[in-house]
Parts: sequence; C-alpha cells; structure tokens
Amino acid sequence: KRGMLLDAFYAEGLNFAPLSPHVGSELAKMLGPGSIVGNPLDAGFAAVVDPSVYMKSIKLMIDDPDIDIVIVDAELPKAPHELRERNLRIVNEMARQGGKPVVYISAMSIGFTEFTKALRKSLPHLAVMQGMDRAVTAIKSLLDYAKLRKEVPDVVSSSKPAARAVLEKALRSASGAALDEVASKKLLKAYGIPISKEAIAQTATEAAKIAKQIGFPVVAKVVSAEILHKSDVGGVVLNLNSAAEVKKAFADITARVAKLKGKPKLDGILIAQQVKSDLELVIGASLDAEMGPVVLFGTGGIDIELMKDVALAGAPLDEAEARLLIGRTKAGIKLRGYRGKPALHEASAVKALVGLSHLIADAGDRIASIDINPFLINPGTGVAVDALIVLNNAAARRVAGH
Repeated sequence: KRGMLLDAFYAEGLNFAPLSPHVGSELAKMLGPGSIVGNPLDAGFAAVVDPSVYMKSIKLMIDDPDIDIVIVDAELPKAPHELRERNLRIVNEMARQGGKPVVYISAMSIGFTEFTKALRKSLPHLAVMQGMDRAVTAIKSLLDYAKLRKEVPDVVSSSKPAARAVLEKALRSASGAALDEVASKKLLKAYGIPISKEAIAQTATEAAKIAKQIGFPVVAKVVSAEILHKSDVGGVVLNLNSAAEVKKAFADITARVAKLKGKPKLDGILIAQQVKSDLELVIGASLDAEMGPVVLFGTGGIDIELMKDVALAGAPLDEAEARLLIGRTKAGIKLRGYRGKPALHEASAVKALVGLSHLIADAGDRIASIDINPFLINPGTGVAVDALIVLNNAAARRVAGH
C-alpha cells in the first residue's frame, strides 16, 4: 500500500517531504527491523504486535512541525471494535490538539455501514476518505486552496443588516420543513439575488390581473410549504398567453392540489414572468457535515442529471471566487460565448452566487440546503425563477426519514 500511495501522489504532481532528523531517529529506535522509516512511514511488525507503538508513531508525525498533513492508511471498523474505536478517538483528540489535518484513507471506494457512518460522525477532527485516487485528488485540492488563501485576504460575510434581518424573520416564522417559494424568493431578493417579476394570487380574477401587470407570457405555480416539488403534482403551468388561460391554470392547479393525499395547505397561486432563456443554470448551497457551508454552480434545468456539470466551493465567496467557480464548468464556457453565440449575462450569475454564499454562511446550521433551479439567463439578464430552501429542523428531519 505504501507503493500505491506513492504512485497516487506522484500522479498528481505531489511529493512527500523528508521527516525531520529528530522524528526519524525516534521512529527508528521505536520500530526497529522490518519497518521503513521515511515518508511515507511503514511501521512494520512492531506496530502490529504493540498497538501503543502504532499510536506513538502517529503522535510523532502529528507533533512534527515540518509535517502539515498526516495521512493514515487504515479502514474504519464496520462493526463495534473496542480497541480500534478507542484508538480512533485518541487520534481524533491528537488532531484537535495538534491543529493540523489528519486524514484516514481507505483503498476501498465503498463499504460504509451504518455503524461506520455514525462512528465517522463522532470523530470531527478526522477526515475519512474512500478510494486512494479520489482521496489524493481531494488532498491536492486542499493544498491548492491553502495556497490560494495565502494570496488573497480572508473573506467574511459582507451581507447588509437589512438582509440578515429578513433571514432571521423568515427562520423565526418557519414551522415546516421548508420555506415556500414566495418566502424563499423574498429571502433571496434580500441578499441581492435577481428574481423574476411575480406576485401571489388568491383568486382566478386576481391571477389574471397580476398577469396583465407583468405582461404575457406568464407561469402559474402552486404555493405551499408542504409541496416541495411542484412539477411532480401538476403544480406548474407554463406559456400562459391570455387572462383566460391564466384563470384556467389557476382552477386546474387548485383542483389538483385538492386531490392530493394529506391535503397540503394551499397558500395561493404564484403568477410569474416567463423569462426568455438561452441557458438554464443551477445555483445552490448546502450545509456539508465536514466542509460547512458550500455553494454549487452548473448546468441546470432538466439537463442537471444528464450533464452532471457542477462545481463546488466553500462559502462565502467574493466576486473573483464566484467567477473562478463558474469557470470550472461547461456552463461557464457557454456563458462567455461559445461557437459564435453571444456572451450571456454572467454578472447576474456572479451576483447570485455571491449573495447565496453569504445567505448560507449567515444562516449557520439553520438551513440545510438552498436550490435555485433553474436560474434562467440570456444576454441581457439572469433571474431565479424557482427556489427551494430546506431548513435544518425537526420537521425537515422527519420528512427525510431521520
């Protein structure tokens, strides 16, 4: 496995720094014949016979000021194992005290049991990665990111007090698993994310009046915090070009919702501008168990699963970081003009990414995910036309089955 690790690192253009003379000498005395004292370290037979030697070896590596990341080639147990669990908790505490990343790499790319997942969650100072190549790629990305962070100042949330006030009010008043579309978009707008022209209607007549004010064509969508996926229940009607069509769509959606199991509460019908789009994007954010708040950008709409064209970054972002994130995707190439087509309004996507990154950062652990899909863009503008904000509360966990 030592050879596999070396090969994987060399393939990514990475090298292992030599051990400091003191650490090398201490390891040689402790491990004796059968070990390979160097970097990477093969602790040999001594570590197998005496688990305390194995632990002391890890401690020496963590304490070595010349080492920035400690990598341990080991599997997490798939079932309760007192000694291995105890050792993992000791290393977790070593990592906390040492203040440097400690990464456990498994050569297997699958195999986590429910026990393993729970154990992993209880070790917050250890990173656990599956698959040698994927793990080394992730480590290289961490090193690249650390280098970048040295070159630019720290980015903290620069959201305005008014935006944070809207966030706090929305979270205080929320009782379900998610915010409905109207509440979600109000929050997005507060953070500077461009949204489509729209208003909520309680009657078919009001819906037709709103449509005339916005201008045809329009879209009609169900508004209910209890309906997370509107299209799945027939809650979205597109290409409405007259007051009569709007009234019919209002009646049709209302009738479909009335027939749903569980009788979800209907808060109205949203009448929204139907934006001409040259490209559909997905812009999202989530609270990752290990990375914290992250943002996502890529190709959206119905192509999201087909294209699998997305990139992730830690939140919050500034404009330069948002542009770098966009540039990592095929969607970013299309935004900047592709095969003779005009460039699209990248500035609106940048604005949305920056705003969303500050929103998820300001929310702390209270928002689980934010999904803007699609974010429609053309040469003149870009707007969020659909949004779902899932909360990190007891109601959301019940829906998810946790």
